[in-house]
Amino acid sequence: MKRKSLFWSSRIKRRQNIWIIIRRFTTKYSQMNRPNRRGIAATLLLTAAILFSCTKVDNQFGDDFIPDDEQMKVCLDTLRGIDTYLTESDSFPTSGMVYGYMGSGWDPVFGRTKASFCAQYNMNYFTTGSEMFGIAPVFDSLMLWLTFNGSFYGDSSKTQKFNIYELTGYLDSDTTYYADFDPSSIVSDKVLFSFEITGVPSEEVMLKLDSEAAIEFAHRLMDTTGGTYTSDSLFHDAYKGFCFAPDPSSDPDACVYRLALASMEMGLYTRNFTDATATTPKDTVITYYSFDNTLFNQAHVSMISHDYTGTPIQGINDTLTTSTPLPYGYVQTLGGVATFVRFTDDFVDQLLGKVVAPYNSMVINKASLVWSLADPTAENFNQAPSRIGSYSDYRKFTGIPDYDYSYETSSGTSLIYGGYLDRTNGNYATDITIFLQKLIAKPDSAPRTMTLGPGGDLLAEFKQVKLKTGASDPPLRVIVAYTLVK
Repeated sequence: MKRKSLFWSSRIKRRQNIWIIIRRFTTKYSQMNRPNRRGIAATLLLTAAILFSCTKVDNQFGDDFIPDDEQMKVCLDTLRGIDTYLTESDSFPTSGMVYGYMGSGWDPVFGRTKASFCAQYNMNYFTTGSEMFGIAPVFDSLMLWLTFNGSFYGDSSKTQKFNIYELTGYLDSDTTYYADFDPSSIVSDKVLFSFEITGVPSEEVMLKLDSEAAIEFAHRLMDTTGGTYTSDSLFHDAYKGFCFAPDPSSDPDACVYRLALASMEMGLYTRNFTDATATTPKDTVITYYSFDNTLFNQAHVSMISHDYTGTPIQGINDTLTTSTPLPYGYVQTLGGVATFVRFTDDFVDQLLGKVVAPYNSMVINKASLVWSLADPTAENFNQAPSRIGSYSDYRKFTGIPDYDYSYETSSGTSLIYGGYLDRTNGNYATDITIFLQKLIAKPDSAPRTMTLGPGGDLLAEFKQVKLKTGASDPPLRVIVAYTLVK
């Protein structure tokens, strides 16, 4: 049977439009006087003849114009057959973050998150001339300023006690530290100072470090020889940094705070003198110390742990093909739980099975993997990350080909990948076109797994979401638009 022209539908619409025009002209025609009617009628008949005669050209084009071995068919299908499991990265880097995390918080679904951080500091500047401390400085006070970011995890209404410890070992600014770093070997067991926090401070918190241990430490900071202040390495030989951690007796079900390291500052108030007897005062000196200054080589690391005991999140890192797929996926920031995705043999067979005679190959035009929230409420929308990423190597946060986050960031372009939270439909739609095209090209060797985690720019946020998966009802699906080619 001879196929209709590709332009057939357009000719039908064109003829319909022409008849509409004719009817409108007819209405106007009836309202005109006789001389005008004759002119309009002649014009209308000529126009119609020309337009209708043009459609004869279309009859020469269509499917038959394309060589038989190059004809194509465009299709749209929904595929299922995706297994999901839970995983957690053991190499979440925190030394490059601009925040320090401290506290302990609990969530009934995502369990307990506990955090502490270590940070070096350097002398930033002082408020007097070149003498700095002078000959015989006299200690006045030691102050510490903390700036809390508005974000937190857990219950901020509970009071927490925090301890500051002095570091006894080195942090290397050239080393990458991870969330599971154990600082016990480089942290003094003696508390330098303790303080309490309730709620989320909206203004800078100023602490006066007036404990006996802190005053003794302040006197060590007043180096009148000036030797320790001549280089970063000499300074860190003498003053290695601090560790901020929840007191062991503090409420573990409170919250985790996030502090801006660039806004943290310590101030040493002293008075200097012109003679060793300290009888002739000259100036009051304030020496400021910075915890995150790009002019210095400074290291810092946050230790972050997640405990899912007593929560629905179980079977983490049980991702073998013989393992039982889970009905829900979870995505959590700060190195928490993520969702491991496997495209099953059944899925691949469905995909390849779309190529049937007389067609020989398939080109994916668009493939969208749709992740629906398990409970799309306003509260869960607010807790969910604004974007999710698909990673081929979650340990290194390397995206699949469709999610080249590094390129997107450096080039300033927006990826077709998408992955943004759709509050209207309660889901995330991620484009995996290239991923599936590679699977079609090499079904036996192309990757069939990926890890779903937070978007690359959200790793340091307090975000979490529960998602439906292949074992949910309805199950996870991929919407595929593709072209079959002879």
